Amino acid sequence: MSPLPLIWKLKQLLNIGSEKKPKEAIRVVDNVVMKMIVQRRREMAMTTTDLDKSNLLSRFMGSIEDDK
Repeated sequence: MSPLPLIWKLKQLLNIGSEKKPKEAIRVVDNVVMKMIVQRRREMAMTTTDLDKSNLLSRFMGSIEDDK
């Protein structure tokens, strides 16, 4: 939205103004998703039954071993 690309790049580099909000939002979403993954892993470890493959997170978690 800045009139000059130089101003936008400077804002992005210094993490100020309108460039700060998206980075903070991504950080919040990452934290929420990691909490969901940890919780689901605990639930899966407690149950010995087959995994519930009805949602996207369960399917994704079943296909990988590394949480990150």
